[in-house]
Amino acid sequence: MSMNEFRRLAAKIDQHMQQLAALGVSDTHAIINRMVGYVPNLHKIWVGTSDQQLMALSHEFPEFYRYALIMEEASEAERNKASRPYDGMAEFSEEHKQRAAQLLVTAATLERGYQAFRGSSNLQIFQPQVNELGRLHRQWLSELDSFKSAPRAQGAEPMALGYVNEAFGRLADRIKQLAG
Repeated sequence: MSMNEFRRLAAKIDQHMQQLAALGVSDTHAIINRMVGYVPNLHKIWVGTSDQQLMALSHEFPEFYRYALIMEEASEAERNKASRPYDGMAEFSEEHKQRAAQLLVTAATLERGYQAFRGSSNLQIFQPQVNELGRLHRQWLSELDSFKSAPRAQGAEPMALGYVNEAFGRLADRIKQLAG
């Protein structure tokens, strides 16, 4: 990926963090919950940039930096736990992990898009964009159903299915609320 692509991803993260700040969302757990769709993009930036590039992005996009710091601290805290309820659980296939990442990225796009139109006094002007978001939302829900049925069909552990349902259920509920 090029630096311009990393800048575009960091700018999206920065924008959503600014939207959350404008809504008064400041609790770390709430931010993590509301920004989970950006984890794949953050990971791309994290592993694809040099230290100098990452520092430049952090300076240019302060809310991106804040999000990266929150996620790094949360990851470190999770790693340092003596045990976790999911320890020993079988991992999903690489293909399924990639599908999950794509669903998260699309969820972030939907959230950011719906938030941008929220509060607009005249949605008629943006009707084509709102219609496109609606189409993307329906497609996302269909892909989410397919994603969730695959591990069930492969006999995944009930606890793993519960984690998937919980994480994506919160995202789906939040997007539905924003779309309404």
